[in-house]
Amino acid sequence: MLVKRLYIIALFSWLAAVPCLPLLAEPGAVKLGAKYLGTGSCSSSNCHGSAHPLKGSDVLQNEYYTWTKHDQHSRAYSNLISSDARRMTSLLGLSAPNKEPLCLSCHTTYVPEQSRRGERFQIEDGVSCESCHGAAENWLESHAVTGATHKENLAHGLTDIAQLSQRATLCLSCHYGDEEKRVTHDLYGAGHPRLSFELDTFGILQPKHWVVDQDYIKRKSQYVPLLAWFAGQSTHAQSLIKMLQSQARTMDGALPELALFDCFSCHHSLAEQQWKHQTYGGKPGQLQINLAPLLMLQWSLKALDPPLAATLGEQVAILHTSYGTAASQEALTQLTELLTKQVQPLILSAPVDYQLCKGVLQQLSLFAVTTPFPKYEVAEQIGMGIQATLASSSQLAKEYKSELDKLFKTLSQPTNFKSERFTAAATKLQRSIR
Repeated sequence: MLVKRLYIIALFSWLAAVPCLPLLAEPGAVKLGAKYLGTGSCSSSNCHGSAHPLKGSDVLQNEYYTWTKHDQHSRAYSNLISSDARRMTSLLGLSAPNKEPLCLSCHTTYVPEQSRRGERFQIEDGVSCESCHGAAENWLESHAVTGATHKENLAHGLTDIAQLSQRATLCLSCHYGDEEKRVTHDLYGAGHPRLSFELDTFGILQPKHWVVDQDYIKRKSQYVPLLAWFAGQSTHAQSLIKMLQSQARTMDGALPELALFDCFSCHHSLAEQQWKHQTYGGKPGQLQINLAPLLMLQWSLKALDPPLAATLGEQVAILHTSYGTAASQEALTQLTELLTKQVQPLILSAPVDYQLCKGVLQQLSLFAVTTPFPKYEVAEQIGMGIQATLASSSQLAKEYKSELDKLFKTLSQPTNFKSERFTAAATKLQRSIR
């Protein structure tokens, strides 16, 4: 899976995504229903609390241990009691971050109703098992029964995150935002880290607490990194469009929410004279939407369906040049149609083999090479896309390991990013593809 290579980008990816202080809009509380039982209900050594994988079991049974010792989600609440968190909420006129619903909704398994909290539930557990798998009251016992099927577990209320698009939607609700939960430009101004996300990369770095064995494949189907990447990009693109169409994502109904735009179009170092080396898309000083997921799809689709890629590219170009006008609204409508009816069904059913992986690798590396002075938001997504592609083909992973290492090295720190170094590394990769 080439996981070691990812730790370079992990340093900034997790800082940007997990310790996130939300939200200036009232978050949506969980709907009435089953109780949340807390991590204590999962942590015994004969359930998921073993320190080591158990032989002869269909699951590792050390998932709780992995979450506690290695997963940043388990420490999400602790970020709310830091001096930095208190400083941020103070600047924004909010209450203490560990008491503020707007913060708790992404930093914890947020269950405001006491009646829905089991005896072992603790808000201090942070983003725990039930944040992803759903309130456990009705499936905790039944999911441990020998022979229980995944379909039966879902019927008892387990959240279906084996479906990649549903997994991406769940993750993006905090790592990008939705109508109820979002990190705004005000929060960035107060010190909140920049959010970034890619489904395959972040899932592996979580770290992964499952193994794709025959039992997993039988119950949930095979896990293919490239398909996870495709699903993440498609879901992210659809979320972006919804946000651009959302009234809640505007300021006083007039100005756009600046968090939806490229940070590095405006934020750059004058002292280092970066302006002498970048084109800013022909719009220096002007707002430019962060179109990274749409661009990733546009280029990678050239390996699957060139005419569809061209159509998508036409609409992306219209959106880029005309945001805020009637033309951009029509482009948003057209993009929604393309993504939901054509792009997503195609990519989620794509047969991932050596040829497809090589084609996507060629297109993403070509995109990197032919984009003059790419902004960091795009460069990091290209890097993670290439990583997911190579992870789906052991032959390609072996052939291009060295080139990928060099590419990731240029992405180690967003504040020190030099686009020319990224382009040079991408050029070496692109020229090496046979």
